Amino acid sequence: MIKDQDMYFHPPSSEHYSWAETNYFGFYVPEASLHVGAYVQAKPNLGAVMSSVTIVDGISNTPHEVNYFDCFVHLPMPEGDLDDFELANGLAIRCTKPVMDYRIRFDGGQGVNFDVTYTGLMPPYDIHDPEMDPLAGARLEGDTVSAHAYAGHWDQSGRVRGTLDLRGKAYDIDCVASMDHSWGLRDERSLKHFCWMNANFSDDMSIHCIWLVDPQRLDCYPTIAHGYVREGDQVYGIRGGTGKLRRNGFLHKFFELEVEDVRGRVHEFTGAPMTANPWIPWPQMYLSHAFVRWDRGGVTGWGEVQDLCKENFNAKLPR
Repeated sequence: MIKDQDMYFHPPSSEHYSWAETNYFGFYVPEASLHVGAYVQAKPNLGAVMSSVTIVDGISNTPHEVNYFDCFVHLPMPEGDLDDFELANGLAIRCTKPVMDYRIRFDGGQGVNFDVTYTGLMPPYDIHDPEMDPLAGARLEGDTVSAHAYAGHWDQSGRVRGTLDLRGKAYDIDCVASMDHSWGLRDERSLKHFCWMNANFSDDMSIHCIWLVDPQRLDCYPTIAHGYVREGDQVYGIRGGTGKLRRNGFLHKFFELEVEDVRGRVHEFTGAPMTANPWIPWPQMYLSHAFVRWDRGGVTGWGEVQDLCKENFNAKLPR
């Protein structure tokens, strides 16, 4: 169970340099096919913070062609704690209600800035709490994250409101999206072979999934590791699911997904990317990112997909 104190830095369970604590917030403007992501990875044992702020609005196979990409891998640790901090790249995050509500501000000094609030629509979903997650504690073949990088982890759906100024053009933000918070060991090679995604529908329903990815079978999500279905203020853990997808290389082209929640209800939904781009938040990390328009039996939804599906950057090394 996530408690209020989990919003702060956790004492590292290891002296290893790779111990990390992260926050991620995403939001979007559907009518402009714009998606914004703000990511922070702190490594207290090194005294350094990595931060990636991205804005995507099209389709490209090259990371430098996204609308905006601001990534720093060795920012100094800020004063204070994770409840209220500001980084040297212009990103500031303040928790206004423990583990529920936040204010996220950014001004990178390049004509790009935003000021939004995130209001949680549900309690944090603890993937290690069996009372929330029916798959908590399951030892799934190919799960590289649950016991290490996600040794502590929650996902949450929330409403994001505010403004985005993109080189002189102003956008109003009002959407339902996801945030997450993690702590555990993660080096540059260990985080791979999974997908983090969300779909937020117009009937006040969200589906959030962490899928396992087989790098030799990129046309499917063979297993779901964690996830939930949110209907209003009610949350139901997901106990199973599968997915099919089409790709252009690693980039997404179409999704056909199915999940079953703890009530035995099956939810089928499809998705078409409005944006598809690579995201490289730190060296040796390659993600295929898409901002997706979802359809669930005629109900429209929006959300994002992050695939960490690349087996090895040194793909020609002997296996």
